[in-house]
Amino acid sequence: MRFENRLVLSAMAGINNAEFCRKQKASLVVLGGFNADEGAMEAARRAAERGRKEFIFPDPFEGIEREIKALGRKKFAVNVRSATIEGYLDAAYLVESYSGILEINAHCRQPEFISARCGEWLLFNHEKLLEIVKAVSKITTTSVKIRGGHNMDYPALARKLFEAGCDAIHVDAMIPNGGCNFELIGAVSRYGFVIGNNSFTDIESGERMIRAGARMVSAARAVLRDRNFFEKMLESDLLSQPVEL
Repeated sequence: MRFENRLVLSAMAGINNAEFCRKQKASLVVLGGFNADEGAMEAARRAAERGRKEFIFPDPFEGIEREIKALGRKKFAVNVRSATIEGYLDAAYLVESYSGILEINAHCRQPEFISARCGEWLLFNHEKLLEIVKAVSKITTTSVKIRGGHNMDYPALARKLFEAGCDAIHVDAMIPNGGCNFELIGAVSRYGFVIGNNSFTDIESGERMIRAGARMVSAARAVLRDRNFFEKMLESDLLSQPVEL
């Protein structure tokens, strides 16, 4: 899969639908996060009740497919949460039928999703995460979104994920007190294709992630603050370079 630049629109639940993603100049857009089974959808309903933005579809897969179709010809990933492996498998078959990427969400730290055994729960239950990756990667191109900032061996996890069949790791290299952990990006990037995320707010920070080892860089909230964010990032010779997954 070839991307015309190194820019990625990161998933934002309740925001990243087809209409929003179509407007972005990033070469890869991540739809969702979406919920692929009833357990995750119920978690989304409970999160929405306390004011969280979430995508609530009467039928999860009809909703996801409708957004994929409306996206048009842009290269895309679908960020998915599921309380069961079956949800990930069903999502993988759907995404593969449209030549997309399935992004397994091991990142969401909202308590409703952790209670449902999805999102960041998977980050602390590696065996289950690896089981999902092994199964899903046999069906479609697979990425895993993980969160930094925890006391764990991230390089070892990255190695296991790539060995299990993961094609890319999307790492939110957060530092608990703020900022980006560029050393984490470098350490994880030794094992495969990495998308760097967190504190990408300008050309300098994006280029620094690439030089740390990331192949692509993603932004989310920065795009909400500046609708021309990606256009401005394309002024960088480094960020505007094509890359292959």
